[in-house]
Amino acid sequence: MRLLVSTILALCLVSACTSKPVLELDNLLVPVSRSGATMPLEQVEQSILTATRKRGWVSRVVEPGLIEAQISVRSHGANVLIPFSQQSYSIHYKDSANLDFDEGSIHRNYNKWVHNLSGSIRLELQSNSQRL
Repeated sequence: MRLLVSTILALCLVSACTSKPVLELDNLLVPVSRSGATMPLEQVEQSILTATRKRGWVSRVVEPGLIEAQISVRSHGANVLIPFSQQSYSIHYKDSANLDFDEGSIHRNYNKWVHNLSGSIRLELQSNSQRL
């Protein structure tokens, strides 16, 4: 009986380790050129679309200033909304499949995907801001 309880407790601890709070990124700054010029909204949009594609996300423009992006890895998937302006962008959770979403917690891979996506967006924006 003691072994059974220990096994169940160990399984619960292991499964809890894979679940983390959903990463929500808000108002990350879009870089400006050295002269202080802001990037046109269309260029911010193209930078985000390019970054999502490079990371393996499928994205579409929902409306000016809003992109929806989706990633599928084996049987897992996630959808995010990326609102943006000339000054900032955000990445918000929309929904997911097979990532154990539950009351603000999700499998840690989701957060890795979003973190990596944000890094790629930041690099693409920086690269394009230097061309202004």
